Amino acid sequence: MAVGFASENLGFEALSRRAGRQILFHYLLRVEAWFDDRAGTRALAALDDRSLADLGLSRADAARTSRSAPQR
Repeated sequence: MAVGFASENLGFEALSRRAGRQILFHYLLRVEAWFDDRAGTRALAALDDRSLADLGLSRADAARTSRSAPQR
């Protein structure tokens, strides 16, 4: 109890809260990026081969653009 009181007076509690918020914010940004990636992957998957060719992509190229696909 005395250690918690002393660390609170030194501002360590605020520091740990700030670090916790930064970690949470980082993970929320990663989840948002994952949702954006999935939306892009779905949009490319919905295109037919001719539309993909107009973009200069093949069906295999469209599958590789996903971050969840293994990168070489």
